[in-house]
Amino acid sequence: MKSRPKILTYLIHLALFGAAWFTTMLAGAELLTGHVWLYDLEWSHFWEGWPYSVAFLTFLTFHEFGHYFTAVYHKVRTSLPYYIPIYIPGIGFNIGSMGAVISLKQVPGTTRKFFDIGIAGPLAGFVVSLFLLGYGFTHLPPLEDKILAIHPEYVEQFGGVPTEAEMQTFLEEENQQAVAIGSSLLFEFCKDYLAPDPNRVPPPFELMHYPFLFVGFITLFFTALNLLPIGQLDGGHVMYGLFGRRNAGIIARLATVALLLIGGTGFWGFQHVDAYSFAMLGGYCLFTIYVFSKIFRDRRWHIIAIGAGLMFGLQAVLKFNFPDWEVNPLWLLYTFLVVRVIKLDHPPARLEQPLDLPRKVLGWLAIVIFVLCFTPNPVQVIGVQDFEQVEQGIDQ
Repeated sequence: MKSRPKILTYLIHLALFGAAWFTTMLAGAELLTGHVWLYDLEWSHFWEGWPYSVAFLTFLTFHEFGHYFTAVYHKVRTSLPYYIPIYIPGIGFNIGSMGAVISLKQVPGTTRKFFDIGIAGPLAGFVVSLFLLGYGFTHLPPLEDKILAIHPEYVEQFGGVPTEAEMQTFLEEENQQAVAIGSSLLFEFCKDYLAPDPNRVPPPFELMHYPFLFVGFITLFFTALNLLPIGQLDGGHVMYGLFGRRNAGIIARLATVALLLIGGTGFWGFQHVDAYSFAMLGGYCLFTIYVFSKIFRDRRWHIIAIGAGLMFGLQAVLKFNFPDWEVNPLWLLYTFLVVRVIKLDHPPARLEQPLDLPRKVLGWLAIVIFVLCFTPNPVQVIGVQDFEQVEQGIDQ
């Protein structure tokens, strides 16, 4: 079979980068102006998306070329980054890209090579995120000048920019919902200590209009996703190097259980008992059994059933004690990808090498970065949570 000509390969990389530039520009224009393509976004707004696009693509480029140059240093054949553009017309909340990937064309021969290639990307991208957050929080414009230019209706509705509590009350009264950006330990630290004037910090439901802050947050989240200690994710490479393959497999399974716990809690305790609710709960039960069948290496179904049953019980207790805890489909989707695509176990290297002290320090630093960047709810819905209430509001 003939290999693809190099010029064609380079054109594919260039085309994907160009497409990612276009989709991030379009997403940035929507986020910064509050207008939505196909509805009220004019092409004159398109160029307003450049701060968002440059910030996001810079992060992706540093992250992936961190992997790439480390692989080249270790003489491991690899591809250039493949950027992943994505844009869904009309939804009004696009981020323009699902990231980027490189493809290793050979398996790294040693544990240290696996570790170095895996950790280089998150560390390089993390530095970019810090610069974005640092610049974003130290260059905040006056809050009302920024937000009221996008939402002039706030003057009539609230007399100015609303607080989160005021917006929550308004949305509940109007049977509406809005999207709010989550937070993380590092993001909260930056907000508290870098912003010279706390009165200029935007509320979570307006954060997407600030390109450097928003990209800073989502790139922290992307870093945490990559550092999840599972399989061949970057975090899986780190765990493999630090603790060995067997212990890395145990950690990956515990992490998968945690993702299922975070994502699935909320299926218990439906306010409305009907056929749809029972069907959803039944589907979730089957999904949980499937996940545990992948977590346990053996096929003894009584062990799988016990694991799934314990998960159901724990989630029921959590829902009872935290009634506002809602299902998070993002983590359920990621749990499926973990057990089906990413896989739980790290492939063995031909030569097992214990890490030296500098690598161990970097490995523990990566764990700290994961904790600082991780957020269980990257995107939250505020306002009316009951679908039937929303339907009634629409009918009225």
